[in-house]
Amino acid sequence: MSPERQALLANLEAAFARLAAAQRLSILREVTDMFVTGAAQFSSEQIAAFDSIMKSLIKDVDTKALADLSSRLSGLEYAPVEVMVRLSYDNNLAVAGPILEKSTVLADVDLVSVAKTKGQGHRLAIAGRSHIRPLVTEALVESGDRAVVRKVTANAGAEFSENSFVKLVNESRKDQDLAGLMAKRSDVPEELRPFLKLALA
Repeated sequence: MSPERQALLANLEAAFARLAAAQRLSILREVTDMFVTGAAQFSSEQIAAFDSIMKSLIKDVDTKALADLSSRLSGLEYAPVEVMVRLSYDNNLAVAGPILEKSTVLADVDLVSVAKTKGQGHRLAIAGRSHIRPLVTEALVESGDRAVVRKVTANAGAEFSENSFVKLVNESRKDQDLAGLMAKRSDVPEELRPFLKLALA
């Protein structure tokens, strides 16, 4: 980003900081409309500019407005990353949930951090993602309650490390529903299947 663009954004952020919450909310809605309409055509630099502006505007905005913003941005292939990360860490599941379940711009490191530091509702949202890499599923298996573990195990788009599979097989010995979900997965390592059969028995 050019120095001129950075200076302009800094001036905008300073101006937004002086506005009342209602004014920032009104501008946020207009900026969001503009972004959603043109997101697919924006360059990475333009998306970064929207990211900076929107991140400034969402400070001190009420939960209802944040939830609406989350709902509108969660399914976009191109989205302002820093804003999405900020929303994904929100304590209110109405705000964080849609981002955690649908957004493709979140990095695994953020998903792992949320899985380890937030509540079971946040973990359930992550467990419902269409594709989950092993690093993230491992965090869910380690930190999640029974509902989270069952949900991610039932997710055909979830990938598991061998360590996670070992833990799941062990858990299956005291959870028949989990054992049944494990039995339906085709990716359980062959060397673990005899132990899974014992759990099912």
